[in-house]
Amino acid sequence: MLKRHRVMVAWVVASLLWMCGHVALSDREVGPSQVLAAEAREENLPGWTTLHLTDVYTGYLPLVTRYYDPSYVSPFGIVMYGNVDDAAGLQAAKAVGSDWASTMLYWASAEPVKGNYNWDGFDAKAINAQAAGIDLFVLVTYNPSWAASTPYGPVTDVTALANFMAAAAERYDCDGTNDAPGHPCVHTWSFYSEPDRDSRWGYNGAAYAAMLAQVSPAIHAADPHSQVMIGGLAYDWFVEEGGSYVRTFLSNVLQTLNSYPGGAAAYIDAVAFHYYPINDGWASVREKGLEVRGIMTQHGVGDLPLLCPEMGFWSSPKFNSSEEQQARLIVQNYVRGMSASITLMSYYKVFDDAIAGSSADTGPAHTSGLIKVDGTTLKPAYYAYQTLTQELYHARYVRQLGVSKAEGYVFKMLDGHEKTVLWATSTTAQVPFATSCIRMVDVLGRVYNPVRDGDSNWDADHTVNGRILLQVYKNAPVYVESCQ
Repeated sequence: MLKRHRVMVAWVVASLLWMCGHVALSDREVGPSQVLAAEAREENLPGWTTLHLTDVYTGYLPLVTRYYDPSYVSPFGIVMYGNVDDAAGLQAAKAVGSDWASTMLYWASAEPVKGNYNWDGFDAKAINAQAAGIDLFVLVTYNPSWAASTPYGPVTDVTALANFMAAAAERYDCDGTNDAPGHPCVHTWSFYSEPDRDSRWGYNGAAYAAMLAQVSPAIHAADPHSQVMIGGLAYDWFVEEGGSYVRTFLSNVLQTLNSYPGGAAAYIDAVAFHYYPINDGWASVREKGLEVRGIMTQHGVGDLPLLCPEMGFWSSPKFNSSEEQQARLIVQNYVRGMSASITLMSYYKVFDDAIAGSSADTGPAHTSGLIKVDGTTLKPAYYAYQTLTQELYHARYVRQLGVSKAEGYVFKMLDGHEKTVLWATSTTAQVPFATSCIRMVDVLGRVYNPVRDGDSNWDADHTVNGRILLQVYKNAPVYVESCQ
């Protein structure tokens, strides 16, 4: 299992702390008569607000924990490729409910001279993340010049990389022997950002496989709990389309690994890929993930976990988006990814790099943050992510909702009841729920509870008949469950 699980007592304590630091949904609760904002009717979307990091909400205790699932792996992560500290958004990541942070281990910085290790920079990342209750997904990258001719491409001294990774795995295995200060646990290792790029490993999948075949056993020998994986692949903007990525890279790597003793599954524990809505080849992260898994299945490793450690959506109108669209896409693609059994999805990123529409807004990624460039103004995306983690924590995907003019996904919650996330795919859709009372939450966390059978605002058939015919709006996700 990719994420370690704490004992019951520690889990309860963490839950209490988590609740204290989060927005209490009851503080934003509204009655069923308060319908979606009239000014949004033109787009059939709810109204939006701008909130600030300094806004204060009240958390309520005690929290009674009656259920526990030690096999649960949280899919909620965030990208922190630089430092992992409060200035880089660590507390903000914790506040929105992220359980993972995707970060980098720079080989050149940690071993500038062969055989001489300097762990200070990565120690700080691991220690800070553990203090915040966040696990690290690590991308090992940037070769030292003495071990390779390029920072991101094939390695000439693979034995040195294997030795380096064995030392790293031992230092961060938290077994009490030769550990980093504070015994931080790091068990998830991937190699090279988008290695399928033509100027990196793209045309040399065999060399990448040979590297993994030597490095992976060294990691597992030092820390049997470690997970080693391919990734994160771009698997997009392919060379034949005028781009820079080699479509056959993953197949070449897996085919080569299958020629080694034990096959590919002996050397990798998972496959990782990235997702941005920039290619018409996939409607969402779900479809892209299913295609990647199909390649894995062709090579006998389709049962391994699939992760998306980098996934982002921007908000700048300059690049055909908006803050509202960014918030909606976060919810839609997380639930789509969960429906495709994608184990981890890390959102890129905490802070914007530029003001939307300004001269500094030169690329979509500059406005993909949850918080504006001033560092305090929370975007709708922040509340969308926070509501997502609150509503779907410990949720397990059950089935896709099969109704006309709507897209939806049904999840089973920890106590066994079902929760549906859905939105209309046309202007509006009417979705029946066989219950007399529902609780509904919108993208920003506004709660509509209770919505009762026959309610003049929400029940479209306006009849007390044992079901609620809920009207939903195009690309405006809502969370729906029976009243508890």
